[in-house]
Amino acid sequence: MAEGTHHLCKHRANQIKSNNDDTWSRKHYYQGNAVMPIRFFKIILKTNLKRLKLPNKIARKYGGGLSNPVFLKPPDGTRWKVCLTKKNHQVWFEKGWKEFTQHYSLDHGCLVLFKYEGTTSPPSSSHFDVIIIDNSDLEIDYPSNNGKDNSDDDDSVQILKETKNVCASSLSLNWPKQARAREVAKKFVSHNPFFTVLIKPSHLTEYILGIPGLEGYVGEEVKIVKLENGDRWWAVKMLRRNKGYSSRCLSAGWNLFASETELKPGDVCVFELVNMQDLVFKVHVFASQA
Repeated sequence: MAEGTHHLCKHRANQIKSNNDDTWSRKHYYQGNAVMPIRFFKIILKTNLKRLKLPNKIARKYGGGLSNPVFLKPPDGTRWKVCLTKKNHQVWFEKGWKEFTQHYSLDHGCLVLFKYEGTTSPPSSSHFDVIIIDNSDLEIDYPSNNGKDNSDDDDSVQILKETKNVCASSLSLNWPKQARAREVAKKFVSHNPFFTVLIKPSHLTEYILGIPGLEGYVGEEVKIVKLENGDRWWAVKMLRRNKGYSSRCLSAGWNLFASETELKPGDVCVFELVNMQDLVFKVHVFASQA
C-alpha cells in the first residue's frame, strides 16, 4: 500500500475508534477464543465505484468460504445484497455494489471499513458490517431508508445522484509515496483520469516503468498505448507485471520515450488519459528540483 494511503487509513481508523459507539469493539471482545472478526479498509477510487476488489490476503484466506451473494450491513439497519465474482484467487464485489455506492454517494477519497465475522450456516450467509468515512474524515450521515431491506430487491433500489463535492484531484488513480510526487498529484487538476510517477534511475536503465493497474479503464490483455509530449507521440507496450497482480508496466518503447524526452531521475511525470478509446496518455513532466 502506498505510504500516503497507509497514513490516511491509520488516521481514519483512529477517527472511527474515537467517534464510533462501543458496539463495534464490544462484539469483538466477547468472542473469547473464537475466530475474531476480520477488519480491513478500502479507499474508494473512481475505478472501484462499479466493482470492488477485496484485498488479496482476504481473498486467499477467506474467499473460498464466502457465500454468494454476501450482505453488507451499514449502521442504518439496511442490508444490501452483493454478488461476488471469483477468479484466479481474487474476489470482487460486483452486482449490487454499484447500487450500494450510489445510494451512499461514495466518491473518490471516501473510506469504507469492513468487518467480516464469518459465514453462518444453515443457510450459508456471509455478512460484512460497514462504516463509511467521507472526504472530511468523518462518518457520513446515513440517508433515511425507513428500515428497508435491500437484500431481496435487485432492481428497485433508488439510485441517488453522486456527490458533487469532488476534490480537485478526484480522478487521480494512485497515491504516490514520495512527498514531491504527492504534491504534484495534489495540485494537478484534470477532468481526465491520471496517475503520477517519480522517475528513478532504474526506470531509465531497466527499460521498464511500473504503473497502477488502471482497472476500469484498460482490459486484461496487452495493449499498445500512445504517450504524448509536446507535439510528438510514442507507441509503448503496456502489460501486466505478473499474473494476478494489479500493477502494470510500460515496456517496449518506454526507453525511447524516456530518452527522447530527456527524462532524468527526480522528474515527476503525470500520465493523463486524454483518450480512453485509443489509450492516449498526455505526459506532463515536472523537472527535478535537484
